[in-house]
Amino acid sequence: MSGQMYNLIMASVPSFYSGDQGEFTIPKDRFLEYTEASIKGQFQSLDQGAINKLKNLPTMFAVEDEVADSRIGEITDIKVNSNNLRIKYRFDKDYYPLTRGLLKEKQQKLDIDDFEFHRGHWAVKKCDISEFYGEYLKSLAGIAHKLKNTDKKVQLIYAFNGTGKTRLSREFKKIIAPKGDGQDAIDGVESTPLSRHKILYYNAFTEDLFYWDNDLDADAQPKLKIQPNTFTDWILKEVKDQGQDQNIIDNFQRYTNDKLTPQFNPKYKNGENVVPAFSEITFSFKRGDDENLPPLKISKGEESNFIWSIFYTLINQVIDVLAVPELENRETDQFNQLEYIYIDDPVSSLDENHLIELAVDLAQLIKRTPEHTVKFIVSTHNPLFFNVLYNELNANSCYLLEKFEDGNFELKDKKGGANSSFSYHLYLKQLIEQAIKDNEVQRFHFNLLRNLYEKAASFLGYQNWTDLLPEDKTLYAKRVMHFYSHRSLSSEEVAEPTGPEKQIVKFLLDHLLNNYGFKLQGKANAKS
Repeated sequence: MSGQMYNLIMASVPSFYSGDQGEFTIPKDRFLEYTEASIKGQFQSLDQGAINKLKNLPTMFAVEDEVADSRIGEITDIKVNSNNLRIKYRFDKDYYPLTRGLLKEKQQKLDIDDFEFHRGHWAVKKCDISEFYGEYLKSLAGIAHKLKNTDKKVQLIYAFNGTGKTRLSREFKKIIAPKGDGQDAIDGVESTPLSRHKILYYNAFTEDLFYWDNDLDADAQPKLKIQPNTFTDWILKEVKDQGQDQNIIDNFQRYTNDKLTPQFNPKYKNGENVVPAFSEITFSFKRGDDENLPPLKISKGEESNFIWSIFYTLINQVIDVLAVPELENRETDQFNQLEYIYIDDPVSSLDENHLIELAVDLAQLIKRTPEHTVKFIVSTHNPLFFNVLYNELNANSCYLLEKFEDGNFELKDKKGGANSSFSYHLYLKQLIEQAIKDNEVQRFHFNLLRNLYEKAASFLGYQNWTDLLPEDKTLYAKRVMHFYSHRSLSSEEVAEPTGPEKQIVKFLLDHLLNNYGFKLQGKANAKS
């Protein structure tokens, strides 16, 4: 569609259109309201020539006060009678819906006066809609629509801090669950259940729901409190009812310290007030006799990690429910309408080893999510986290979000991860070599080793990663898989690698490096 004029059809009710095409009636006396006199002369006759011109113009379909998204399309037929105009229309599928409020924001460019937003009418305006829409695609709202209209199970986004990742997550939420369906509690306002039934998302605002009690009496214990609203009440009810508190503790300790133990409060009275259970958390270190030391205030990084552990545990529960294909057999129906899980920089304060482990855990969770149930969008400013997810998921939908000085944005396709795929392999190699050198081989290093073998096998054209193992392939595969498959269990369930098992990591790494060209590839990369 092109042209310097467009039809603006402002309807009185949002139900005037449904689906991608339809028809509706508009009073004849509201045709060409708020249209310049010079333009009116071209169309007011409503003869066949004028009708053909109107049908050739791009058309903006909007609703009074923008209570619904606006759409761009075309008029396919116009029937004229004494009092009304009967219009058939079709939305152009190449044009995303326009987020509520956009027309008001851009009203000067669109040649729309204030009072037009409050009256149903049909005007013809001056504006190049193609140019206008091109600018829309450079906004976060336009980019959010692009993400929504991509039929992929997972989309990865890399962006520098301050680029707009968190704002993008909020724009995306508005599209999936707009305010009319209930404003998300993460935005600081209590919501109806409909919002979280469509999208769960973790971003910086999630952490704002947790705060420290800084107004403590001399003998009071430091505690992390949870902002009461429908979102946190729902999550914590799930934690309590499903007995998920131990899973949260296990997840938290895996990325921090297995002695640092969170504890949810029981229900108790504080003066005249009743403090509900699972509304406060204290943290303490376990001593050798399993007794806890006095509660302490944990670091900001540990706090962020704990909040992520709650969210991650919830996602695990969601995926377990969705894994049951028959709706009537699921333990709950509250996830049946869930469309998206949006995760923005889950933990930014982890060391590299734990960051890799977290990324691997998240990738495994995404991979076990049943197809055609829920889609994931993950954004981060951390190139290592991005690359691990990219390689673990073999992602084919990954992007770079950029912000320009003029305030516009661009979402560029980013093939090959934040760095080249082989650079990622070399980084894993360095991590494993350093762990061997320091005698610090942990369970997750077996996962990194398998990952290295998998990528090398794919690069070299082997069908299975085990094809690259030494002669006794079954034995070595079992050793690697023993730790790989129990990666997410607590340390009490799977012992740490023994000395001989750590030697297996060194032996298998050396075997891979000496037999499959990594050293030559590393030198080639260094020269390039």
